[in-house]
Amino acid sequence: MQNNPLVSILIVAHNPGDYLFHTLKSCLNQTYANTEILLLDNASNENIETYIPEEWKDKIRLIKNTANVGPYVGLNFLLEKAKWDYIAIQDHDDIWHPEKIEKQITFLEEHPEYIGSGTKTIMYYESDNTYFEYFLERENYYTIHPSLVFRNNTDYRYNTENQYFCDAYFQKKILCKGEKKIYNLDESLTTHIIKASSSNYSYRWYTLSFKNLKRAYEIHSIAYATLTTGWEIMRKCLYPILIKLHKEALITKIERIPFILFGNTMYDSKDTDWWRH
Repeated sequence: MQNNPLVSILIVAHNPGDYLFHTLKSCLNQTYANTEILLLDNASNENIETYIPEEWKDKIRLIKNTANVGPYVGLNFLLEKAKWDYIAIQDHDDIWHPEKIEKQITFLEEHPEYIGSGTKTIMYYESDNTYFEYFLERENYYTIHPSLVFRNNTDYRYNTENQYFCDAYFQKKILCKGEKKIYNLDESLTTHIIKASSSNYSYRWYTLSFKNLKRAYEIHSIAYATLTTGWEIMRKCLYPILIKLHKEALITKIERIPFILFGNTMYDSKDTDWWRH
């Protein structure tokens, strides 16, 4: 393993709760040993060290921020500190299969024509204990953000002038430079947890502005960008009302409509599923 490429795992955390423990555990349990974990505490209102057992602390580089600068400015800060061969992006509340990094690094080492790799992702809904497997086409501009691994061979940075579609813009425009340079493995190696509280939906970031419209049309086709804009306006208007009425479960059902229309099937989760705590 000493001769294998080194991988920097980047995690930005803000009030993660005990999700962080399970996220870190899935990173530390990787079969690929040549990794470091850079964890930025983005001015949490809680002591996130309580979720890091003592025996883990020498394996995790914890950096504390005095202000919450947002996820993408936080990732840029970590990118400046990550000097290893590959970068792996992880959210503070998602789970990786133990073989995820090994399979992605093996693929990228054998296929130098790709800048990065993603995986099929399990979208797990806590509210009703169901899931579906989400997959983007193999050769792509994009992958699900917490499944992304890419070569650290230049000074890549997120364009943080706009939080909207920031990860998609980074992948298509900055990493891929408009070419399909990301390859998605057809295996479910990443789990994205949609919390029962709906607190990790990103609709709060959206405002109807020229800047956001420009970003949507920069990275998507006219038809898709128009549909996305209409969907975002609906979320922005409807979801705050549903939250006030304590109808978060209805938000979950609405969010699943596009996936169901595209043929994704919901499954009941079981305690034996690999991503369950």
